[in-house]
Amino acid sequence: MKRLVLIIASLALALPSALSQNNPYGIDDVCFEYFRMTEILVDDLTNDAFEIANDALLRKAQELGDQKAVTLYWVGRLKRTCRVARPMKDRPVANEMVDKAREEVIAVARETGYSQYLYYAYELSQNYYVNTRQEVQAQKLLQEMMDVASRDEDEYGLWQSLRYLAVLYQRQNDLMNARKYLRRVIDIYTTTSSDMIRRQGLTRQCCDMGDTYLHGTDSARIYYRLAEKYARTHGDTLRFNYCKAQLAALDKQQREYRRYRDFCLSDAAFPAMVMEGEKFFNCADAIIAGESLDHITPLAEIVSRRQQLLYLRDIAIAYGREDVAAWLGTKIILTLYGDISFLNDLKMEEISALMQSSSTNAAIAEEKRRILILWIFVILLASALSAAVAFIVLKIKKKNHNQ
Repeated sequence: MKRLVLIIASLALALPSALSQNNPYGIDDVCFEYFRMTEILVDDLTNDAFEIANDALLRKAQELGDQKAVTLYWVGRLKRTCRVARPMKDRPVANEMVDKAREEVIAVARETGYSQYLYYAYELSQNYYVNTRQEVQAQKLLQEMMDVASRDEDEYGLWQSLRYLAVLYQRQNDLMNARKYLRRVIDIYTTTSSDMIRRQGLTRQCCDMGDTYLHGTDSARIYYRLAEKYARTHGDTLRFNYCKAQLAALDKQQREYRRYRDFCLSDAAFPAMVMEGEKFFNCADAIIAGESLDHITPLAEIVSRRQQLLYLRDIAIAYGREDVAAWLGTKIILTLYGDISFLNDLKMEEISALMQSSSTNAAIAEEKRRILILWIFVILLASALSAAVAFIVLKIKKKNHNQ
């Protein structure tokens, strides 16, 4: 009976509705109704309602010769496969399912000519790998996506691959590589004639680019202003207002800081938009209010993202809190070692994969060289951070003594 009800409900969707008037995909309205239902049902793994609606989409698309709707059917299968595979314990089997579904979408997208869904297939797959903590595979997929786009001279595909690679490197706190890819993303956006690229926003990438520079510097502020210029959605506004709140705190503009902070915290979308944003504000509030180190450290202890910690340290310096700045400096160094250790594990996985697939040692030697350079860099950076913290503390103490 339950299955019959689901079938009847799915079939009822074939009747054109008022919502079809806002069909953004340019497919047949009846196909759009089925597609819209598959989007609603794709996360529900408790029944086969998704499969019923998606099969109905395919039949109607084939009947009408709507090739774009046919492509969306295969995209839906990939989405569903990613949802099913994510909680599976047998990871090799789950990965094989996702890879097979991705290749099906790629083949269909090439056949129908809707190349944007070819790249979307890569995006969906790399999201699956990131969500299952397989970042090496995600990075390999994005590199493959970039190679395909370059070979096909497809600017949209290249732009998308660069965007996701930048996000991946930022997740790893590898700001040098993140900046390299973000710069190319911004350059393409500002010079392209592609409507598919221009329809999308650039606010997140500008904010992320600003975060790769030292806080409060002219370079950081330039990109934050660009973020506001390219804002199109409420989410964009929320993102750059968070950046404004951070800068206002750093500049000791307390009224402005509270205004932007309250704007962010009053928005239900803020926790999902900015990870640890509320934790950052709690800690910044305590520093600005002049709370004791004993009061601040429990708040700062639960902040794990290094960029947030760096901002808090700089705010502490701005307010003359050498004790808080020194404590945060130590925590930053510890997170740095943790991030590099994580990156080292990823690179070792890459070397292992290369050893299995390469007949020469050249690629393996190159990866080992990169890891050695990475460790030399982190040791130098950690030493510089330690020296900077010590210098700042001495400078603040000297200033307070002279006063």
